[in-house]
Amino acid sequence: MTQNHPKSKLENSTKGDILVVDDTPANLRLLSQMLNEQGYQVRPVPDGQLALAAARAKIPDLILLDIRMPDMDGYQVCENLKAETSTKDIPIIFISALDAVQDKVKAFTVGGVDYITKPFHVEEVLARVETHLTLRKLQAQLESANTKMAKELAFAGEMQKSFFPQEMPNIPGWQLTVTMKSARETSGDFFDWILLPRGYVGILIADVVDKGVAAALFMALSWSLLRTYAGNFPAHPETVLTSVNQRLVADTSAKQFVTVFYAVLDPATGRLVYSNAGHTPPIVVNANTGDVIHRLEHTGKPLGLFEEEIWEQKVVELVPGDLMVIYTDGITEAQNEEGEFFDEIRLVESVQSHLESPAQNLVDALLTDVQSFMGETSQSDDIALAVLTQESDL
Repeated sequence: MTQNHPKSKLENSTKGDILVVDDTPANLRLLSQMLNEQGYQVRPVPDGQLALAAARAKIPDLILLDIRMPDMDGYQVCENLKAETSTKDIPIIFISALDAVQDKVKAFTVGGVDYITKPFHVEEVLARVETHLTLRKLQAQLESANTKMAKELAFAGEMQKSFFPQEMPNIPGWQLTVTMKSARETSGDFFDWILLPRGYVGILIADVVDKGVAAALFMALSWSLLRTYAGNFPAHPETVLTSVNQRLVADTSAKQFVTVFYAVLDPATGRLVYSNAGHTPPIVVNANTGDVIHRLEHTGKPLGLFEEEIWEQKVVELVPGDLMVIYTDGITEAQNEEGEFFDEIRLVESVQSHLESPAQNLVDALLTDVQSFMGETSQSDDIALAVLTQESDL
């Protein structure tokens, strides 16, 4: 009857496929035997070319690599492996009789993770093999978790986009277009348009402080509340903001707030009633002269800060040829390689350069100008941008 012996700790925790490369047969046999006894799968090869072929044929979990070998030394083997996508992440431990500092430095420079000097001690080799295989497994687990998280964030981003209108409203005599450009998978910026009684149209752009998942969750709550109260108070944007703020403060404990611009347009008259909760002020430009004729300033603080806060409403009259640009601070705070901001002055100049463009073309041109200004600098904040124009032939 065969007696079963309990497996060692190494066997239970760190089994792996190890490629051993050494041109000295005695070393190759010794390393192979000691690793086999610990439960590792060992593939011994006597030279660099065979090592490359073996690693490419089947990716090992770890490589023990001698330096002094004919034709191709260990440094060259390591450089070749690190240059290939499929093999670049294999941990390589150099085992060599070379003991000079410059030899060790070169080993780490070409991509080695560790260095053992010959004559080696079995316990030291096993301990370092175990350490680096454990790190390899942890790295694989981390990469798997990151891949899963990236997929979940991408799904969350698609879900978030489904909240936003997929088509702009058909408002006779008017053009309204909106675009979003997220800095990450999810966004803290959001927009909406809402068909209201008496032919009114609600127009909303908002920006949750910060970015990431927390901002996206707060965005979803804010968007839902704003849409709900917009229907309850169709002609009173200030009451909409007050009601939403009370719910945000009462129902959440997160240290989040949201800036909101919400306006109600009467397309028949051009009357725009709005409230601005700490949001970047939209501008109204005369399409004939390019002059900024209105800057729709704050009428109260951002939502989610103080329960007793109230908001005022203001009114502007839009006439044929006027165009309104509503945006988040991802536009004006976009930075170039010198650290300069795009700012409102550049935004106005960009609008003035494209006055005769339809709304959609104007949005596209503004985004192009922002991107050109940024150059190689990556986008650091979400961008929401809307243009509303009343056609001049009415």
